[in-house]
Amino acid sequence: MVGFALIFFRLGIWQLDKAQLMQEIAKPQKERATVDLIAVAEPNLSLGTDALNRVVRIRGEFLDNLTAPNQEDVNGKVSTWIVGIMQVEQSGKIAIVRGKAPFDPPGPSGVVEVVGRLMPSQINNKFGEVEVGVLPRIDSALLLSSYGSDFFDGYVIAQSENPESAIAKVPSPIPQVKVAGFYWQHISYVVVWWLMGLLALALPFLRSRSVEG
Repeated sequence: MVGFALIFFRLGIWQLDKAQLMQEIAKPQKERATVDLIAVAEPNLSLGTDALNRVVRIRGEFLDNLTAPNQEDVNGKVSTWIVGIMQVEQSGKIAIVRGKAPFDPPGPSGVVEVVGRLMPSQINNKFGEVEVGVLPRIDSALLLSSYGSDFFDGYVIAQSENPESAIAKVPSPIPQVKVAGFYWQHISYVVVWWLMGLLALALPFLRSRSVEG
């Protein structure tokens, strides 16, 4: 019974550690250093875990500007986003959320440097109809027929452009670490496991008393 009690005690410690982890990740996460896009991603390859939510730096020229309607930002506000298709200097192309409509795109502006957060492609067709110049979702797979191959996976939510453009930026999400469960759920498991441990220790005494009785 002592062995079972130790197991239950260790299970309680494990749940207590997870509860403390939940409290820790509730704090603001430290932003990782800004890196060049090509340092964390390659054209025609899926994004790795190290690339997701990274703030990246990109230099290139915009080939076109499209609209992505019914997009919801991190604050829950729905609007139409302007998505620029950039030819990256080093290689490949990528979709960049430049900001919110309305926006009167300027003419050819030469090389632009964009800093923004790299996001995974959207997977649900719930943002609009398929029309010329309109993206039903921000997904490089929808751009191949119009702009050719060699696209980077995902898209970037621009935080800044240099030279600057007169467009209201879309707030980009803050990185979060997700762990299954909730703080008080783990605390309740701690209580349950330790009560079972106490019960395992007490069981021999309860049996002896019942035999004596």
